[in-house]
Amino acid sequence: MEALPASITAAAYRASNGELAWRRSDINAALATLAESGHAVLGGEVWVALGGGRWNGLVPNARGGPPGVWHWDTAPQAAGESWSAYCLRAADESARAVAGLRVEDEAAAEVRDRLYFNITWVANEDAEPSDAAASP
Repeated sequence: MEALPASITAAAYRASNGELAWRRSDINAALATLAESGHAVLGGEVWVALGGGRWNGLVPNARGGPPGVWHWDTAPQAAGESWSAYCLRAADESARAVAGLRVEDEAAAEVRDRLYFNITWVANEDAEPSDAAASP
């Protein structure tokens, strides 16, 4: 699998396990870069960056309620959908999903500046065939 361009990875928070997450202001560029480089976005989640590559997926609630997990998933590759079309669609679905996640409005003030959007993606050669894509 081809490495992502440094221009996009430089803006990311890098977890100790190598996963990447981006600020809201950088997420659309990251999604577009993934699609352009042949990676399909499967979904993602919001992290609270703790520093030193550590993160927490439970976002404290501003109103004192229980912490929440903020996430999204994309639809699997459709029957007859080319890999490149799937990559573009999944990136677009993700951009729309992230735009709809109002996590900053719901998160406790003390973590709002540490919110990052982690993306789970796959390259074609690493993808498991979906039922729809495998259908004749």
